[in-house]
Amino acid sequence: MFDLAIGQVLAGCAAGAALVGARHMHLARRRRWMARHPAPTFVFADLVGYTALTEEHGDETAARVAREFRRTVTDLSRAHGSWQVKSMGDGAMIWSPDPGRAVELAVRVVDVVSGRRDLLPVRVGVHTGPAVMRGGDWYGSAVNVAARLAREADANEALISSTTREAVRDDVSWSQRTGCEIALRGLADPVAVWRLAARGAR
Repeated sequence: MFDLAIGQVLAGCAAGAALVGARHMHLARRRRWMARHPAPTFVFADLVGYTALTEEHGDETAARVAREFRRTVTDLSRAHGSWQVKSMGDGAMIWSPDPGRAVELAVRVVDVVSGRRDLLPVRVGVHTGPAVMRGGDWYGSAVNVAARLAREADANEALISSTTREAVRDDVSWSQRTGCEIALRGLADPVAVWRLAARGAR
């Protein structure tokens, strides 16, 4: 009986190790594939009012909202051929090989999250440009611009840089969207952006 139990434990450990090994191989292949796209598009999305929610309803409620938000963003990212690089509390960083897919994803995230009563309003930033990958994470000015655009966006709005807009060209419908320029911290010149609001807010 004891030998059988030991055998079961060892078999379970072996199966777990095989699963972990397969996951690492999958991540390694994905990272190699991502590294071959030196100028991807980055999408940052985070919730508006998360700190206030935590203060008013407590950590458990806030954590539940954040988990559901990240799960929703992950599912939407996969559906648009993109990958969530990392999550940061109530926010997510997404990598996309194609600016058109990234913009469609941004529009979809705003529309879906803004229509969910169990989630908070969302704001999104999108920018295309060269970046470098180190240890599965991305670094560079393109990443910084996308993150800062997200912070400048209003509730249930996405800010799309003109660089991404030009890369998309006519692949995405831009009806009822407006262009403007905004100043971003750390950048000498204003950045031209396009504002995309949730459909119900247009």
